[in-house]
Formats: sequence, structure tokens, C-alpha cells
Amino acid sequence: MRKPRRPQDFLEYEKVLRFGRKETKVEKMRLEGDIRVALVVPNSYEVAVSGLAFHHVQRLLNSHPRIRCERFFYDESFEKFYSLESQTPIDEFPIWLFSVSFENDFLNLLDILKRKGIPLLWQEREDHHPLVIAGGAVTYLNERFLLPVVDAVYFGELEKYLMDFLEALTKRSKRSALEYLSKIPSMNVPPLSKSHSEVAGGVNLNDFLPHASVAPQVGVFPRKLLVEIGRGCIRRCAFCVFGRNLKPARFVTPDNFERLVRSLSYDEYGLISATVTDYPWLEDLLNIVEKYGLKISVSSLRLDRLSERLLRVLKSSGQESFTIAPESGSRRIRDILKKDISDQQIENALKIARNVGFGRIKMYFIYGLVEETEEDLRAVRKIGDMAFEMGYKEVHMSFNPLIPKPGTEFETRKMESFDELRRKEKFLRNLLKGFRVDFESLRESVVQYTIAHSSEDEVIEWVKFFQKKNKRELKKTIFDEGRKRLC
Repeated sequence: MRKPRRPQDFLEYEKVLRFGRKETKVEKMRLEGDIRVALVVPNSYEVAVSGLAFHHVQRLLNSHPRIRCERFFYDESFEKFYSLESQTPIDEFPIWLFSVSFENDFLNLLDILKRKGIPLLWQEREDHHPLVIAGGAVTYLNERFLLPVVDAVYFGELEKYLMDFLEALTKRSKRSALEYLSKIPSMNVPPLSKSHSEVAGGVNLNDFLPHASVAPQVGVFPRKLLVEIGRGCIRRCAFCVFGRNLKPARFVTPDNFERLVRSLSYDEYGLISATVTDYPWLEDLLNIVEKYGLKISVSSLRLDRLSERLLRVLKSSGQESFTIAPESGSRRIRDILKKDISDQQIENALKIARNVGFGRIKMYFIYGLVEETEEDLRAVRKIGDMAFEMGYKEVHMSFNPLIPKPGTEFETRKMESFDELRRKEKFLRNLLKGFRVDFESLRESVVQYTIAHSSEDEVIEWVKFFQKKNKRELKKTIFDEGRKRLC
């Protein structure tokens, strides 16, 4: 790729190039096809590389001999949008595939389209414009906000209809590609007025061992090669979509993971699953980790299923802290959340990790239920004090307001008002002086809730507003609308 001449473009080019050069190429990626597909995560590089979709979907698409899929991420300073693989501008790719994990990423998706001069509504695009497809975790919640904008939405697991999807991308024209996509059960193609018929499929994970090909130096799992060992969840948490919609849970067998380790000769892995501690062959998996001297990190730990052996393996892998999610200090609130965790189980988890030698702990909590009282909030302090009494040097508490989502048991609930959430946040900050605490932005949370519960007509109005304004003004408009709804 020829280096850009404009100073601003060159700075963007160099930024993307630096990220790409710092990635450790663990598995050779085939990039030889004549059909260029841009895989875009509309979020920062650090967020993009922390999700397996950024890597696994690229591998799946590049399995087709005619497809050349390259990765892109979002940055507010970008104008050209260069690929990580070859630093090729995105406008040289006729197919744009967006992987959307968070509702707020939708605003970045719109911003990319606008910056590249692409009409924001699919009805206004012509044949020479790129084919715009969206998929990702948000499709398990609510696809309505995507439908007015993209040409097609893929629901659920790409592996189930992978061959049909790949075949559609190879069609000569945009119209013929959309017609082919409309025949796939997991697709919603607005131009052809077709509704999707299913979300999750029964793909056998043993046929696909989802894993990355590169190990980034930054993100949630720096230097780790991401591997999905489980998909779906056996739990029933009322606030979570995956425990409700991704059942039955499916798991990769340990021998499959061992074959991957032997084929790649790499020794640092990030194991992805809804709850790694629910993995049915965990002891066998740890045997493989110890046999090959691997260093591992995990996506989540269920505190009532912690074992001393697992924590010792994590400690020997270089982890200095571990993370659990009590969700609330109050058993009463945990029961409403259907978290199914007792006070004694929290205490036992803290003791086990302390005995292993961990001196730092991070705990995730949800607040903002209408049933919540100050006594329930005060119970969080009791857990923190207990951790300090056991000898922990640092207790980090992270708080997220409850955002009732479509597709969950709480979907008919209303998020608490902005003012009430702000009052509770202030109460918790004063209560937890001396602890390390952080809170999810309430403004961002209200925007997320509003987008998640939006209608197609509302999205069209937002898009029309955005055509004349900028992203900051659009976000403020959505926030103001959301705040009024919650009053």
C-alpha cells in the first residue's frame, strides 16, 4: 500500500500500522482472495481486539478462496480508515461487515458511514455503494435500531449458515447478494422485506474451535491468543440475555483445545466462556495447561465454583488480581437478579483466593433496582471490609446501573431515573471512601438503554438529525430523550 501524502492521513496510517506491527502473528492468515470484505468493529482497537469476533469471523471469511477479509476499528480522529492487515483504505472494499457488540457502537457505525460519504439509510444507497451488513452480540437483544441503516442483519452464530453466507458474498452484484442473503434463515434483509426466523443455532463447537490468529499487545487479554471453549450459559440470571437465549450451552472438548495448542506452539491463551468455572472438563483442561506450561487468563469466574487449583494456575500465569461478580452485597437483591449466590459463598471465594496468595481483588456490582434500599447498598461495604480483614491490599469495586434489555427477563422493566441513579452513585461513593471504586457513565448508560428500546421510526428520526449534526449532538439528543422517558 502506498503511503498517504496528506499529514493527517499519514498520522492515521501510522497509528493503524503501529497496532498491526505489535500484534504477534500466531497463525498464518490467508489473504489472497479477489473479493475484499472489511470486518469493522465500531469501537476502539483495545475493545475490538478484546473480542473474539474480531479474529474468529475474519478466519471464517478467509476460509473461502475468493474472499479477502481485513480488520478495521473506529477512532474519532480517523477519516480514511485503514485496515490492520495491509493499511488499505476502507473505501476500496465493496463489502462492509460490522460486528456490533454494544448499543452505543451504533453511533460509531453511523459516524463511519457519514465520514465516508455513504447514505445513512439503506433506501438512499445505490448499487455503487458498499454492501453494509451487521451482526454481533446486539442482535440477541434488539435488531430494530440496525434495520433502517444496514442492508442486512445476521442474527446469531455465523457458523450455522457459514457456507451460504460466504456464497452470498461472492455474488456479482449487490442486488444478487442481497437476494441470496434473504434466503438464509438467520438473515433479515430490509430491502427485501424479510424477517428473520431464528437467532441461535445448534452448531457443534467441535467442528469449529473459535480462536484468534494474532495476539495483541493491548486489550483485556494482552499477549493472549483468544480461544472460545464454551458458548451459551447454564445460568438463569434475570438481567442477562445469554442465559435465556443461548441454551443449551455447548463446550469444546479438552482434546480439541490440546490439538490447537500443539499445532500453534504458542503458550499464552485467553479462555473465553460465559463462565469458565462452569466448563464441564475443567480439571482435564487444567491438566493440559500444566502439561504444556501454558499461561492463561479467563473471561469470567463464577465465585461459587472457584477451586484452589484453578486460582493457583492463574496465579502461576502471572495474574496479580482476580475478578468476581457478586452483583450485589445483599442476598435479597441477588435473589431478585437470580444470581443464586449466598453470603457464605462470597466469603469462601475470598478465603480461597487469599490462601492462594492473591492480594488484589476486583468485584462487579449492579445497582439501580427499584426494590433496592440503602440497607442493600450498605451491604456492599460489608463485603469490602471483609476482604480487607482477610488481608487483601487492594479492593476494587466496579458499579454498573441496571439496564433492562430486550431478550432478558427484565425486558419489561424500566431503568431507574437518571436523578435517582445519580443519588445512589453519590451515596455509594461516600459509603466506600478508602476503596478503589469506579462507576459506568450514567449518561452512556441512558443512551444505551434508549437505543436498546428504540423503534425503527425513532432511529430514522435520529439518522435524519445526524445528517445535519455531529455525533456529540446526536448522543445528547438520544440522552435527553432517554432521560425524559425515565422520569
